[in-house]
Amino acid sequence: MADIELLIKIPEETYNDIQSRDWKNGALIFCKEWKAIHNGTPLPKGHGRLIDADAVLEEPIGNTYKDIGIAETIIEADKVESEDKE
Repeated sequence: MADIELLIKIPEETYNDIQSRDWKNGALIFCKEWKAIHNGTPLPKGHGRLIDADAVLEEPIGNTYKDIGIAETIIEADKVESEDKE
């Protein structure tokens, strides 16, 4: 069975709780879902929009910054904290 990659939003408190668990000796070692979150990679705050750049490069014509600008967005950009306060 193949793995899939999944982006989810969870409260930071929950993430920190999962990260602090001792997965080798913890009571939740049987919980594959929590362990998957523990082993996941968080997106950095303030990241730009995420696109499939390989899909842009597969097109036979173009491949310019304009192509990247109109590429389908997979995940919207995250506003940096300073923008949230304005």
